[in-house]
Amino acid sequence: LSEETKAKLQKQWKHRKYLIIDEYSMIAKTFLAALSRNISIAKEAEDSRPSDHSFGAESLFSPLNTATDSLECQLGRKIYEEFSTVVILKEQMRVTDTTWGDLLDHLRHGRMQEKHIQILRQLIISKPEASVDFSRDPWSNAALVTPRHAVRRLWNEVAARQWCASTGDRLYVCTAEDTIGGRQLSWPERYAVASRGNNDRKRKSKDLPWKIEIAKGMKILVTDNVETDLDVTNGARGVIEDIILHPDEPAIGDSPLVNLKYLPAYILVKLCRTRA
Repeated sequence: LSEETKAKLQKQWKHRKYLIIDEYSMIAKTFLAALSRNISIAKEAEDSRPSDHSFGAESLFSPLNTATDSLECQLGRKIYEEFSTVVILKEQMRVTDTTWGDLLDHLRHGRMQEKHIQILRQLIISKPEASVDFSRDPWSNAALVTPRHAVRRLWNEVAARQWCASTGDRLYVCTAEDTIGGRQLSWPERYAVASRGNNDRKRKSKDLPWKIEIAKGMKILVTDNVETDLDVTNGARGVIEDIILHPDEPAIGDSPLVNLKYLPAYILVKLCRTRA
């Protein structure tokens, strides 16, 4: 770490005495080792040597089995083994519905019964007897969740057009501007960029989209940790308040759909919850 980064870490952790990690059992060993290393650096004095204790406190010993794990995994595993107190959640306090609580209990132990299957089938909104009207509350404001990247993209496109049709707001279409060293991509380079995701679906799903559609009043969802101290993190929700176009953007007229020549100068977003 650079001296500037170390100084920031030391400033951030100067008055902090403990760290609470929610669902820490889901954290990878490598992440736990990196977290321990950074906090140890943050807790050390400016004129002292780096600490060899996990989280700047407890001793850290080398593991015995070093055959397969990387060094980071070995350190992370040893940190896990240092925890001596385990708290087991036996009662679900957030669920007050007894029927749903019973379903969750049976699901946790793999003992689902026919009555539980019927409860789940009652939640299917596409069945003929379901009284679902997506034009009215609460369905008009419902959040749709899917693990499929392609489905999510199509849903977003339909939702954007539906929002503009109902409110009369203009839909802006922004396309990516890929450059190399400040110049536009050649045709072979464009082909390489377009085809690189064919053999790597995981990378393709994480790439920025080639085209995005935005409008005032649209709901947005943060998908990355931008600023954790302000709660601008993965899962945060908000609304687009305004879209400021690039100064060189040509006149857009009265068209309800505008393909922008330049990316917007900036977009104002109001988050539903933030510490700012």
